[in-house]
Amino acid sequence: MRLRDLCQVDHLGLKVLTGHDLLDRRVRGVSTTDLPDPTRFVKPGELVLTELTWHDGPDSARRFVAALTGVGVAALCSGTALKVPPSDLIDACAEAGLPLLCLSVEVPFSAVTEYVLRRLIDELGAAPRGLQGSRRRLASVLVDGGSLTKLVTAVAGELDVPCWVMSATGRVIVGSQPLADHDRARLAHAFLSARFLPGMSTREDGTLLSVFPVSKGAPHRIANWFLAYAGEQAGVGGEHEDLIVELAALVALERSRLEAAQRIERRVFDQLLDLLASGEANLPGVVSRLHTLHVETEHGLLAATLRIEGVDRADEVGAAVLDELLRPIAPGVATAREDGEAVTLVPLAGNTAEEIAEHVLRGARTLEAGLGKARIALGLSSVTTGPAGLSSLIEEARHARTLAALGRDRVSAMTAEDVGSHRSLLAAIPGDLRRSFRTRLLGRLQEYDAANQTDLIETLETFLEESGSWAATADRLHVHVNTLRYRLKRIEELTGRSLNTLEERVDFLLALRMR
Repeated sequence: MRLRDLCQVDHLGLKVLTGHDLLDRRVRGVSTTDLPDPTRFVKPGELVLTELTWHDGPDSARRFVAALTGVGVAALCSGTALKVPPSDLIDACAEAGLPLLCLSVEVPFSAVTEYVLRRLIDELGAAPRGLQGSRRRLASVLVDGGSLTKLVTAVAGELDVPCWVMSATGRVIVGSQPLADHDRARLAHAFLSARFLPGMSTREDGTLLSVFPVSKGAPHRIANWFLAYAGEQAGVGGEHEDLIVELAALVALERSRLEAAQRIERRVFDQLLDLLASGEANLPGVVSRLHTLHVETEHGLLAATLRIEGVDRADEVGAAVLDELLRPIAPGVATAREDGEAVTLVPLAGNTAEEIAEHVLRGARTLEAGLGKARIALGLSSVTTGPAGLSSLIEEARHARTLAALGRDRVSAMTAEDVGSHRSLLAAIPGDLRRSFRTRLLGRLQEYDAANQTDLIETLETFLEESGSWAATADRLHVHVNTLRYRLKRIEELTGRSLNTLEERVDFLLALRMR
């Protein structure tokens, strides 16, 4: 297929801005990118689609165009809310001899992608055979409106092995069969901790599980998706291994479609944040933007913020991570990036604030295996049921996140409720001092439990949580009161402290919270 043919397709409505004499170039594929340097992720002969989020002036335009011409792409196609691309980009393309096409904002990139793929499939001709036939069948599933689930199921059938698309938190996005919780955690850890990818893990029954990154252009591994399938990648081998690579490319394409829709949401949310920050927000304007984002407040809404330190492109990584942590439990979230921080509004959607906090923290801690020296701090606000107090809600989440960042854990989180409790004080204490305090009070109990397979630490924690009630503690631990009395006496002997005074109980409680 030639560029000229593509530009004559009525429903795409492409406009040629530069390179009118170069429209006989052949289009051999299509790629979507918004990386400032796309060199490694585009191929010769491809039509490159971009929303220009990388553009910040003439220099960036020249660098981007130079990278594309160096690879030998067929043309560049822009699609933005602007009627035409920036003039400096048009000039750069004209000087470099790179055809520049413009796509109407009403036409999605997926329409161009599907048309190009369909034409390329038609040009292959003949009945499909071998690997080439498998590739064509996969592409046909995608362009014929097949879902990601159908695509993964098709590959699982071709390889005759189970196959899943997963996020770095261990969430199964689609899969050819169910996957147990412990296998999800094992695969996420294998993907995040592997020194090189593809990587492997092993099920309890000895089955090999392989992990393969979906997108090489992801800003960080914790923000990427991955493929998981039964069988060692070398064992899958040969043509089938190539088929996994092909599936990864198609999944990356599908993810780029989702991200394009999220970028539109982000622009509206950015407008809302700017409006709230201006101090001139009027209720109708706030309600209008919430309605556009499909964010409901009547059943409860909270704000969440996340900052990640120690990684490149931290704001982009943070926004992707926060979105991944929240979207599965609250589908109506919208995430924005602001001054290196990710911010979102979270409809409760039938959940409690405590359930959302627990879900987010559990998912974030899964990412620890891939953080290295980086750290994640999360803040969650209280709940509102109206749009009037959104500014204070976001500030509350930011305050909680600031306090969470004072901790020394690689992943730390704090809620509005925590800010008003001893947890905010504990977060401000240096990590080495917290560890020293905990060891002095609980060190001998931990050693005793490890040596004798006892549960003195659990007994102490339950006793304090039940406000020193013997009956309630014994009931929760499923032991006789006499057994509980013996355990508490042993705790006092080992620590040299009494559990009868409030002051001693407070010390023990604080030590237990200093993890």
